[in-house]
Amino acid sequence: MRKPLVSVVVCTYNRADLLASCLRSLACQDFDAESFEVIVVDNNSSDETPRIAGACAESDGRFRLVQEAEQGLSHARNRGWREAAGEYIAYIDDDALAYPDWVSEMHAFTTRHPEVCAFGGPYDAFSTSPFPPWLPLEYGSWSLGDIERPIRKGAEWINGTNMVFKRELLAEMGGFSISLGMCGNTVSYGEETRVLLDIQDAGRTVFYVPSMKVRHFLHENKMSLSWLLKASYAVGRCSSLTFNRKRSLLRIVTGVGWSVLYAVKVLVTLQIMPFKWRVYLACVDPSRELGALVESLHFSNRDKK
Repeated sequence: MRKPLVSVVVCTYNRADLLASCLRSLACQDFDAESFEVIVVDNNSSDETPRIAGACAESDGRFRLVQEAEQGLSHARNRGWREAAGEYIAYIDDDALAYPDWVSEMHAFTTRHPEVCAFGGPYDAFSTSPFPPWLPLEYGSWSLGDIERPIRKGAEWINGTNMVFKRELLAEMGGFSISLGMCGNTVSYGEETRVLLDIQDAGRTVFYVPSMKVRHFLHENKMSLSWLLKASYAVGRCSSLTFNRKRSLLRIVTGVGWSVLYAVKVLVTLQIMPFKWRVYLACVDPSRELGALVESLHFSNRDKK
């Protein structure tokens, strides 16, 4: 096999049932089979992941299985690009499905814009369970519209389940921050946002490519009010590191206070809305601010020791 143009990296942890479908979608790409490879990075899975990924690698020479012992999504993502032979590194989640033209569309974009070093596309949600009627319409799917364009720094992002970087750029940036991102069963975010901001701070442009699509599985447990608020809390806890912006304790406490007042207003004035939707709208900001407060207190106590 000649040197691939694209290296697709699939980082996985204990999702053997979903991983198989993801890998099948990559095996069925309509792009030149010898021009891309797939690297599956197993991050200490205890289920059938090694067997499923290993069998795929044995039957298809484009696929490789790599074991990453350091727990954490950022460790796995960094291992992926370091193992890759392609000029471009494309990331897709282990619970996502690539449309058949996914790699073809990213190649078409790089042909139009060889100067762009980072880009990503939208994703559509799918599930084996019905979506609850109260679930926010934007949850589970993501799009910036139908126009191919640069994203606005600090206001728009591309997402980890559908993002592409030139390998040399990731090497230049040092990859993803190992202080951020999921770690085993611990919920944490921000590593994608941090590297995008670093790229833009370095004067590079990040593009949104609407034609490059994937489908993203929405787990039943993530369609619960408790999960959405837990996720918002986790976003708050990692926000200062994600944005490299330290807020004073006073500002965080003030933010908690204002968000609570807003929550009361939502609960009182939007009574025609489904109850869980109202609770979500009311509590999403306070849970995020509470996460930021807990993290601030954690670092304050650590610095005193």
